[in-house]
Amino acid sequence: MIKNYLKIAWRNLVRNKAYTFINIGGLSVGMACTILILLWVRDEVSYDKFNRNAPQIYRLTANVAGVKAAVNPVPLSPVLKQQLPAIKDFTRLEALHSIVTIGSRKFDEKNIYYADPNFLQVFDYPLLWGDKATVLSRPDGMVITAATAKKYFGDENAIGKTLYIDDDIKGHNFVVTGVMQNVPHNSHLQFDMLLPFTVYEHSSNYSFNNPQEWSNFDVYTYLLMKDGLAGQPGAISSLERQITAIHTANDTYHTKTIFSLQPLTDIHLHSSLLLDVAGQGSSQSVNIFSLVALFILLIACVNFMNLSTAIAGQRAKEVGLRKTVGALRPQLIIQFLSESLLLGLISLIIGICIARLLLPLFNDLSAKNISVNLFDLRITGGLLGIAVLVGLISGSYPAFFLSSFKPAKVLKGIHVLGGKKSYLRNGLVVLQFSISVILIVSTLVVNNQLKFIRNRDIGFNKENLLYLQMPQIGDLQKNYGALKASLGQNTHITNYTLLEHLPTDLTTGTTDVKWDGKDPNKQMIFPHIGADGNFIKTFGMHLVAGRSFDDNNKSDAANYILNETAVKTMGMSVSSAVGKLITMNGNKGEIIGVVRDFNFKPVQQLIQPLILRYTNQGGFVVVRTKPANMPQNIVNLKAVFQKIYPDYPFSYGFVDQDLSRLYLSEQRMGELFNIFSVVSIIVSCLGLFGLATFAAQKRIKEIGVRRVLGASASGIVALLAKDFVKLVAVALIVAFPVAWWIMGRWLDNYVYRIHISWWMFALAGILTLLIALITVSSQAVKAALMNPVKSLKTE
Repeated sequence: MIKNYLKIAWRNLVRNKAYTFINIGGLSVGMACTILILLWVRDEVSYDKFNRNAPQIYRLTANVAGVKAAVNPVPLSPVLKQQLPAIKDFTRLEALHSIVTIGSRKFDEKNIYYADPNFLQVFDYPLLWGDKATVLSRPDGMVITAATAKKYFGDENAIGKTLYIDDDIKGHNFVVTGVMQNVPHNSHLQFDMLLPFTVYEHSSNYSFNNPQEWSNFDVYTYLLMKDGLAGQPGAISSLERQITAIHTANDTYHTKTIFSLQPLTDIHLHSSLLLDVAGQGSSQSVNIFSLVALFILLIACVNFMNLSTAIAGQRAKEVGLRKTVGALRPQLIIQFLSESLLLGLISLIIGICIARLLLPLFNDLSAKNISVNLFDLRITGGLLGIAVLVGLISGSYPAFFLSSFKPAKVLKGIHVLGGKKSYLRNGLVVLQFSISVILIVSTLVVNNQLKFIRNRDIGFNKENLLYLQMPQIGDLQKNYGALKASLGQNTHITNYTLLEHLPTDLTTGTTDVKWDGKDPNKQMIFPHIGADGNFIKTFGMHLVAGRSFDDNNKSDAANYILNETAVKTMGMSVSSAVGKLITMNGNKGEIIGVVRDFNFKPVQQLIQPLILRYTNQGGFVVVRTKPANMPQNIVNLKAVFQKIYPDYPFSYGFVDQDLSRLYLSEQRMGELFNIFSVVSIIVSCLGLFGLATFAAQKRIKEIGVRRVLGASASGIVALLAKDFVKLVAVALIVAFPVAWWIMGRWLDNYVYRIHISWWMFALAGILTLLIALITVSSQAVKAALMNPVKSLKTE
């Protein structure tokens, strides 16, 4: 019987080619988009779940004087393990950006961590060679990934080979004691090398007994809990309070700090912390695109239901005859569901082909490396489940609707499509166009917010600012004078400055700032930058009071420049701040200038109080170049740099590109919204095209009579189009408040943001109405221009 159902279903699909093409086309595109989005969502929620201990691992985070950070003091975790029985073990990481030397070759490596000896036992990063228990126990041992081993040693066995690595004070020779598999892409930690944590402790002059270490937040700390604690909010909250109490008892600076425990599997999607590791995702994006996938699939299902009910009249006699010869209603329901399931499976196969074809482009847009493995039972089962679900949802109403026809009425030619039936169909059209309008408005809002971010006055001129990574080891910085002389002779360079940290990557901050009249109970973090006398001029910042640093004035080594927010925080006015004294980290100095506020954090965050202090040493040289012939400028800078520092790799970047990278997730979100909005409109219009076609066929004789009686072609077009345009207009009324609420919630994440304007809704409405009108009119014009003799010849 099932074979008979499928055979009849196939014949019906072949007989109604236009109906089949439109349904399969819409469902295939909808499924392809859904497959791509769900693969992306599946990848995003899979982060760190490959670790067997994932449910028991928590990262320790800190709220320091109102600023949430991902780092902790070095001595905290050993004391926690000693005093808190719930903590089974701990492991710590400290990031290192260094030069790695092998023979005469040098490499600039950014993905290095110092790690405790038990790191590879707490986490599941499989070793290819070496013993997890001992590879990081040697003070000169190191673990590298397979890709890093290939990079440095080719096909040779890397075990026992030596690499020279510079740290912040001096260099060390390290012996490769372990080679691990490449870090999975769905790990929130990405690294190429692991060094013993003891090296960090010695190189940073760390002292466990130094009380100041309890106020220095430097390392990432992961705690392995005993079994049974995970998933118990009350126990976790109690443990957080105990950790906070232990830190408070040991912190002699009494910095107001509250600690939290973050589940390992939450880190990737639920982190917006200071000093966090790079590459984090967003739970908001996952939720939004999950809804987008659902919306697009829903639009395709609505098309199926609408077209099925629209052609119901053509199959009414079929239903009547089947019931007359003894067919039961359940049999008819199964028959129609078989058709929808067959159509769903065909659409799934085509959708998978489309998804595989578009996957490279999707990976580029989303910065992923997703693949479709049909041999993975979870993926295959999920896709089949989607096809069956779509088939059942799409075919359920048509099946119950068509099987309800009374055979006596149908065979007598009595009209069976009552007015109530059109209400549902019209409601579905309104639903699918409402979804499309919501996506269009969302696209306009996202793109305009991104435009606002790009064009907003951030307080300095970000264009044509190129920075060079400076040597940090030994006496290399003594050659800075020679570098300055060479830069000053370059006619393509208008200015340059030396600074410790880039404003786009500011990681330093202190609570130890004092001024007259400060509330002793008030604590907050003051970020600070060490810079020379050219900093403000090179960046194109604006002094609103006082002066900049003077490289020839030795007294400026003890002076400070504040931003406007810092002045207000200290209860001063811009005009009165210059000449006042403040103390930072025990160093008392005079405020010599006030600089206008500039953004050194993403626009999701308020501008913080900033202190500039003088330095003639630093990690970066920032150069402002003339805009013309930038490639040649880089070549010239490289030649100058390598002449002065022949043994140091030339590393450079652009400030404006670094700023853009702060908003990569928003940029990708905007690009994907653009694509999916277009897809939703196409699928909606495909359904509208089908409905218009059947509406025109249904009224073909009426159109012929009207033409004979003198109706114009434009009048016929208006007659057929007005009902559909009304539905789209209703969709606009439904969609606008929903879109306004959704995007208002999204914009609430930004401190500096656009306001949703009326023109965005007007543009979305006009665009949707025009597309719908063009879609319907294409069929209406065809019907209106048909020779009325042909349509009336059977009368």
